[in-house]
Amino acid sequence: MTHMADVASIFGLHGKVALVTGAATGIGREIARLFHDAGATVIGADLNEAALASLSEERPGVHLVAFDQSDPASIAALFEQVDAIGPIDVLVNCAAIYPFRKFEEVDTALLDKMLAINLRGPFQCIQHAVRRMKVDGRGGSIVNISSVNSMRACIYDNVHYGVGKAGVNNLTLSIALEYGEHNIRVNSVLPGGVATDHAAAEADGYPLRGPFTQPGRIPLGGTSCEPCDIARACLFLASDASRYVTGQLLAVDGGFLVS
Repeated sequence: MTHMADVASIFGLHGKVALVTGAATGIGREIARLFHDAGATVIGADLNEAALASLSEERPGVHLVAFDQSDPASIAALFEQVDAIGPIDVLVNCAAIYPFRKFEEVDTALLDKMLAINLRGPFQCIQHAVRRMKVDGRGGSIVNISSVNSMRACIYDNVHYGVGKAGVNNLTLSIALEYGEHNIRVNSVLPGGVATDHAAAEADGYPLRGPFTQPGRIPLGGTSCEPCDIARACLFLASDASRYVTGQLLAVDGGFLVS
């Protein structure tokens, strides 16, 4: 028989150190909040120092680190600061950009910036994490935030974003396969539309067009979920509730991918 105390232990993060990138706004901020409430020692990392500061006002005790995910030296410095707090148990790769542009207008500079932040950055964060998680067989959980756009072309003017997130999916599967023997689990959460101020800003005046916006395409209705829906999926994958789950691409999209 499972008791309430057991449920709290299974789904909680008490005693765990969790690094959440992109923690200043949107989905990442909600993940940092929820993980803190679940008992984790949370390190919130982001380029936006002002928004990070307001996170600590909401959740005193969250450790804040300013970093640039496009800069390998900044990533290395981030993990040194994590080491000073405690051995890392959970990494959530949420930091990303997604400026809309028509395909023909995506120049080399934008493409390189997009891939540096959205693919190379998580790649290098995972490298730093697994080196630490494999020590003494400690293991850990890595959760990558991908997108339904990595599986299906669903929004116009965002090809470059989908390409990068498709790379994140392959990274998830590959590391899950190679590091399972070290008790390191790696999974991705694939959001559909998410209602955030950040998303509206990134659209930069581009009207949202494409299959995802068509009426009736989402079985659960509507066009977007809330950041808390993504955060809850991440909590499941970070906690012992998913201790035998790895290499999975979990869509939180209201059923869009099966419609």
